[in-house]
Amino acid sequence: MRWPYLLLSAILVLAAGLRWYGASFGLPALNDPDELVFELGSVRMVTSGTLNPGWFGHPATTTMYLLAVVNASVFVVGWLTGAYAGPTEFMAAIYHDPSLVILPGRMAMGAFGLLGIWQTWRIGRQFSKGQAGWIIGLFSALLLACSPVFIQYAQIIRSDMVGTAFMLLCLGAALRIADEGRRADYGWAALWLALAVASKWPFAITVFAVAGASLHYIKYGSGERSQQLRLLAAFALFAPLLLAMISPYLVLDFKTVLVNLSGETRTYHLGATGDGFFGNARWYTVGPLASGLGIGGLVLAVGGLVLMALDARLRLVVLPVLAIHLLIVFQANLRWERWMVPALPILALAAGVAVAWFAQRAQRRTIGLALGLLVLVPLALIAPSITGARARMNDTRQQATHWVDVHASQNATIMIEHFAFDMIKRAANVSFPLGDVGCVNTQAMLDGRVDLARVDRATKGRSKIDYGTMKPAVRGTCVSDYYVLTAMDRYRHEKAAFPAEFAAYSALLADNKIVATFSPEPGKSAGPVVYVLARK
Repeated sequence: MRWPYLLLSAILVLAAGLRWYGASFGLPALNDPDELVFELGSVRMVTSGTLNPGWFGHPATTTMYLLAVVNASVFVVGWLTGAYAGPTEFMAAIYHDPSLVILPGRMAMGAFGLLGIWQTWRIGRQFSKGQAGWIIGLFSALLLACSPVFIQYAQIIRSDMVGTAFMLLCLGAALRIADEGRRADYGWAALWLALAVASKWPFAITVFAVAGASLHYIKYGSGERSQQLRLLAAFALFAPLLLAMISPYLVLDFKTVLVNLSGETRTYHLGATGDGFFGNARWYTVGPLASGLGIGGLVLAVGGLVLMALDARLRLVVLPVLAIHLLIVFQANLRWERWMVPALPILALAAGVAVAWFAQRAQRRTIGLALGLLVLVPLALIAPSITGARARMNDTRQQATHWVDVHASQNATIMIEHFAFDMIKRAANVSFPLGDVGCVNTQAMLDGRVDLARVDRATKGRSKIDYGTMKPAVRGTCVSDYYVLTAMDRYRHEKAAFPAEFAAYSALLADNKIVATFSPEPGKSAGPVVYVLARK
């Protein structure tokens, strides 16, 4: 059967195109501040010759190691072609234009997105034998390939896509354990679990898939109970050891790990504070799940989950991971769209199960028509995916900095709240709010080659770095001719929760006036509401 592999190849090509189209959005400016955090960790390793990334909040070790390899490769290519005489020139070029490493890093995230799609197809094949397995695998892969949410987070340097790919590899190993109970698959599961946890802590829940697989093989397979329990115990011991080998500084620099973890345990966050279990469940369902799968895909997924619950193997191996993940994020104090990324492949597989169920019950003469109609469900997501990419390429932050470039004199002083490297030519007159330090001149930051340690000392674990979170005593360091404010509107909407921060912007407005406003338009532009202020 050659045609299914041709379809899979076409799906992967489509997925690659959708992920790499518009991946340069915003550059050289950085609209996602976490991208700079990950890059600074990787740059620190490359420039200091250490394997210690210096930050373990996610912990994101695999992401930073991957970026270090990508950055080193970019340097080697540039050095061989004569673009850089050495590391010093390369570092200077990065600080002048971070897109030199950000774009290759985003391409690497896209590659992990493809890995996740390919592994989802493999898992779908494991769900069922014969034609049904092919239908599940191909449909779930196509749904993920076209998913706007899955595409968006494959275009951003974060740990979500990397960890999800390793989680899926672990799920695949767990399904093989459930079927065959082999020692080798316990070893592979331990490796994939360790890599997933080294990417993001919450992926530790994938351990329940392996435990469920062992239980399934003991109950329904031909394996001896005591042997399987020994293999499961070895897995439980081996996985943490592999994690320590993959990310040794989780042990060697444990104090930093504790400090970084404490910064991740916030009960509220601007624009991301939760609304209780049921409020969060509704927000995720009508938001990232509906947009990530489409209404049709979400309905199919619900039906597929019911069918999966009737299968003992899927009920013990796959469903616990999804259920525990949803339970954790629904009851969390914060809510983020990206937290649904690990759930999307499992829900896509559930949708595939529902499609296979329909196909098996369709008459021979109508099965082609039925599958054709159901394929329209994922294909309908292509248009919003492309529209979303185009909107990200027309971000309100770049609109604002372009306005400043056109209307402000070259000698004007400007305070910005995002990493506007597109204003690098004005760096001598641009400042950025940096926690307790106050506003820091951008050129001085670039000349000093700011690193994560300096940022951590200045911000003292703050989740947001903006004008509102600075101490009142240092706000005088920010006095400028123009202010490009990306956080003020959100503080205005949540002033009851952030009264001090909103008061800071109110005081700023007393001495300045709004001269330009840039708001996102659905399908046309993305980003926050950005205000440009000027002196009265």
